[in-house]
Amino acid sequence: MKMTIFYLISILISTALAKDVGILYEVWHSRSALSMQHIAKVGGTNLTTERVIQSKGKYTLNDVYGPYNLNADIYNAEPQLGFYCLYRRRPGDPNPPLPDCPNITQTATAHASMLYQGGFDYIAIDITNWPMADKDGGTDIAVLRPTEVLFEEWFKLRQAGIMTPRIAVWPCSPSNSTTWRYLLSTLYNNASYADLIYTQAGKKVVFLPFTNNCYSDSERAAIESNGGRGNVVTIPMWALFGPQGYQQGLWGFFSYCVDGSAYTTSMIGVGACNQYSTLINGTSSVIEISASGGYMLSQCALPFASPGHLRGLTVARLFEKILAQQPPHVFMSSFNEFIGGRQAPAYGAKIAINMGLPNDPQRASVWVDTYASEFSRDIEPSVEGGNRTWIVATACVQLYKAGKTCEDADSSNPCCTREDKEIFANQWSLARKDGTDALVTNLVAERNALINGGLWVERCNAIGGPTVFCANGAEPDGRDGPFMTYNVSIVDGGEIPVRPLYRCVSLDADKQKHFLSTDRDCEGLGAFDTLLGYIATIPGREMLRALWRCKGAAAGGGMTLEGATTPLRYHALDLACDVADGVTPLGYVR
Repeated sequence: MKMTIFYLISILISTALAKDVGILYEVWHSRSALSMQHIAKVGGTNLTTERVIQSKGKYTLNDVYGPYNLNADIYNAEPQLGFYCLYRRRPGDPNPPLPDCPNITQTATAHASMLYQGGFDYIAIDITNWPMADKDGGTDIAVLRPTEVLFEEWFKLRQAGIMTPRIAVWPCSPSNSTTWRYLLSTLYNNASYADLIYTQAGKKVVFLPFTNNCYSDSERAAIESNGGRGNVVTIPMWALFGPQGYQQGLWGFFSYCVDGSAYTTSMIGVGACNQYSTLINGTSSVIEISASGGYMLSQCALPFASPGHLRGLTVARLFEKILAQQPPHVFMSSFNEFIGGRQAPAYGAKIAINMGLPNDPQRASVWVDTYASEFSRDIEPSVEGGNRTWIVATACVQLYKAGKTCEDADSSNPCCTREDKEIFANQWSLARKDGTDALVTNLVAERNALINGGLWVERCNAIGGPTVFCANGAEPDGRDGPFMTYNVSIVDGGEIPVRPLYRCVSLDADKQKHFLSTDRDCEGLGAFDTLLGYIATIPGREMLRALWRCKGAAAGGGMTLEGATTPLRYHALDLACDVADGVTPLGYVR
């Protein structure tokens, strides 16, 4: 793909003194929302991925739509506003493909108020999967008509003197694509919407996905020409590129934290996030920095492929650089995805399944961008996840708008506090090379000392992403890898019940062995060694994976019982043990 200079010098100069915040916004919920509303109407149970996980096997993903003969994308969590959508028939349409979504005005008004009051200047509507304006092929139902309806609703609000964010579109635009043409002719060239469209230096902004399947130099030129009007500027935006892309002017719609020189999903026990900044092409001047409620380095439903929300810690850490550098533009991802694409796992490990659903018939169809209530970029409040991440994100936006850092802010500012967010502990998994013992440690110094001693090896995460733990994408199993716990004994005032997790040691005089227990007296099998942390007693929210105690040879091999007078005990995550040491999990971990 040929790299081009995307910005007119005049626009770069004029925006250098600007200061605005945009956020990715989704309108594609119509089929799923209407399906959920139908289920409620016939007396069924509205299930989300999060609720299936929390059911502890009572429900599967097949139960979301199967009993009702419906087929739609599954919601990962329920928006706090309910299962809303924005589709409405066009005037004079005698045979619309869907019924009108209910409460459209209420939804659009609530979103306008939330976003505007939260400090967001514009939204960018995600149309990155629909290059062709094919009404029969679903583009109209999914994105075109809902986008038009949002324009209509926010225009009415502005006519009534109620402020809203402005709107930009982000369409997939390869050669000979038609979606962008429809959007320009219908919305951007509608004089009534002139003040509603996001502009830079007086030109209407169209974001372009900078990918092989969605970008063309000739289409970019045609978009900017806009039929000879010359009143549009395009901004290339994507996430999956290295430092060179940022240096050449590509905007990130989300960015990864960097640990040393590696992208990371680790948020506890690492240095500053230090995500890449977008530079004005060919200069050292920063033009944009992105932040998000979360992000993914691989498919987000896989363990440690995403950092998750971590009570707003992820977005707060991403804003540290934004507050320090005060770029003219900030872009966030995202507001309200809630549903998303699924695909086969990108890794071959047995643990490469939807976390928390090891026995679900759909466990191997994994979510890519958003998963359950925790592992998501979304910051719109949800029923299951609450509004904590939203509060942190908007506090960060307000600090940026005020030109402040956390050094200037009140000590209780949600963007700046860490004690309420850093309530998690890393747990490293180690095994003796001779196969006679396995242990878990929450101390990086102990982990290093044991490995440097030459007798122990670290059991790696089977999915790439974390840097506080080793990762091995060739790992065929992954059950006995690392995990995370809470480091506090009371979570949300007791709303999330937790219990302590202890490391014990057997009483064998010759070949002592370590094992996990929730009993400080170690069930009479050994003696207390250390308190590792606290684990949830119910699945869901931040802790999705069952923590099992096993005995016998470890999954994947490498440990034996040779010469043992006491069974080797180790742990398994999500997937059950080959030989379980107990009929129920010890609890649930991250």
